[in-house]
Amino acid sequence: MKYSECLKCGQTSPKWSFFGNTLAALFKVAVGTITGSKGLVADGVHSAADAMSSLFILIALKVADKPHDDRHPYGYGKIEYISTLCASSFLFVGAGSIFIDALKTFKLSAHEMPGNAALLATVISLGFSYLMYTSNKCAGTQLCSPAMLADANESKADSITSVAVLLGLIGAKCGYPNADTIAAVIVSLFIFNMSVEMFLQGINGLIDVAVEPAVLEEITAVSFKIDGVEGIKSIKTRQMGQKSWVDIEIGISKMKSVFEVHEITKIVRETIMRDIDGISGISVAAYPL
Repeated sequence: MKYSECLKCGQTSPKWSFFGNTLAALFKVAVGTITGSKGLVADGVHSAADAMSSLFILIALKVADKPHDDRHPYGYGKIEYISTLCASSFLFVGAGSIFIDALKTFKLSAHEMPGNAALLATVISLGFSYLMYTSNKCAGTQLCSPAMLADANESKADSITSVAVLLGLIGAKCGYPNADTIAAVIVSLFIFNMSVEMFLQGINGLIDVAVEPAVLEEITAVSFKIDGVEGIKSIKTRQMGQKSWVDIEIGISKMKSVFEVHEITKIVRETIMRDIDGISGISVAAYPL
């Protein structure tokens, strides 16, 4: 974690994201309905899906922060990946409803000329989405939170879809009535793609993906600095949401007593936990050399 303020930001950012997405959804749907903009309504549905996923993420972050217990010795960190799967499901359903509605509009040839207010509303939504993206991206990166990073990606997608809606509105004003509906289709396809990516990220986290190679190198370097560690047979890691668990097997001279081996493994455990960020627990085993 780069700054001490990151922890506080990580606690408040998901709350702002939920309330912000809720207000954005209501705003876009209301203005889109009044002005007759299919693209803006579609973007509003996207924001509504974002709000629901933000709520799941907010709950997941609270659960993930619970300490280890006897029934959950590795903690509750993986709840963040489950929240990502839930968020992706909401986005997928939302994208389907947008796509079907756009196809109906093409079939019926019911194209309305969006009002000028839709342009202003889209610009405001674009700026707001980008601010939420930067906030969640910063907090999620510093805290290594997959849930907050997923929330940040949703806000980024919201910004990009707002650009598509804006271009569709401009096209409609320039004499291309289909442009706004085409923008709605583009939004739906983009949300489909994002929901699949988020789903795969959630699955990847649930099947015990390892930490980055740079972290493994750091664990190795810290271990070899400890007196008595003469080799490392294996290092296995698993990401548990914001934190990771480490299983390491170190080589110690067979001339060492049982007490000395115990003390060395204890020092390795304490040093790695102290010197490397993002480690929630570590199991240290020793083999004789």
